[in-house]
Amino acid sequence: MDRQTAEQIMRAPEKIEVQYQDVPVWIESVSETSAEVSVIGTKRRMRVPLSELEYTGRPVEAENIYGMQVEPE
Repeated sequence: MDRQTAEQIMRAPEKIEVQYQDVPVWIESVSETSAEVSVIGTKRRMRVPLSELEYTGRPVEAENIYGMQVEPE
């Protein structure tokens, strides 16, 4: 992911899921080549390379805190 995309996601009105090594995260802050992210559903924060973030486009919802696709019943 590039810096501009990460900043757009971070500033979006809703929280948008991004993945880091197949783990759902959201972006807390962005620097030149890295981002501080929070692992969805936990209190864990870490700094990761922007190049390793993948956009999913899925909003983070309270009932879907792990970013998993929920099938309607």
